[in-house]
Amino acid sequence: MEATGRVRLRIYDLLGRHVETLVDAQLPPDTYAVTFDARTLACGTYLYRLETAAGVETLRVTLVERAA
Repeated sequence: MEATGRVRLRIYDLLGRHVETLVDAQLPPDTYAVTFDARTLACGTYLYRLETAAGVETLRVTLVERAA
């Protein structure tokens, strides 16, 4: 981002259903890291979608079970 703008980071399942919104805010240009508690999600593949004024990027992430 070159200027302050709306940033949305959302998680979807593979059927395109919205699962969680991690970021939905006006943010200044910078580098950010986002962490979230995924314990409520089933293991599997999800899509995360980053939306900014510069464009939209959608990538896959796979959630695997943690060892006890």
